[in-house]
Amino acid sequence: MVLSKRERMIAVVTLLVMLVFILDRYVATPFMDAQENIRIEKQGLINEMQHAAKVFRQRSRVKAEWQEMLKGGLESDSSVMESRVLNVLGDWSRECGISISSIKPDRSRNESNSLMEIIFNVACRGSMDSVGRFMWQIENSKLPLRITEFQLGSREEDGRDMALQLKLSAVYLFHEVTGETANVGKVLKEEPDL
Repeated sequence: MVLSKRERMIAVVTLLVMLVFILDRYVATPFMDAQENIRIEKQGLINEMQHAAKVFRQRSRVKAEWQEMLKGGLESDSSVMESRVLNVLGDWSRECGISISSIKPDRSRNESNSLMEIIFNVACRGSMDSVGRFMWQIENSKLPLRITEFQLGSREEDGRDMALQLKLSAVYLFHEVTGETANVGKVLKEEPDL
């Protein structure tokens, strides 16, 4: 069978179209898909590496903060921690010129953690300046003590007599031995999880 010139041209064009289709289907598309997968995987690995580098940089800061907390008074006994906080609040109130009307500690129990929390509800009065200094003392304390909530109000518009209500959180180490706090020398040396 002899093909005419026109038929040969149609056959060649058809073969070329089929060849292009086959190359696209079995070579070009899988190659481009593989490149895209590699790019996505590479970006994921870069993100993981950046996260690991960030954690590594934070490790020294967190370790220093943990050591500072241990030196500053992270206690292993709730009554000792409560006593320290009550004493330091009294000292700060006298220093700042604040009149504390009530302090109510409330020990909470967290079964899943070795860090326990004592909540202190504090009501006090003083000038705007003394209230600011008192709150600054709490926030910059070396004790593991933080303000979690506060309400500030005034009887007068000039702010000379401010009423302050605070909710403070103090943490201490809890070691399960007898159901109460115990010697935690080993726990004190451990570093926090990052």
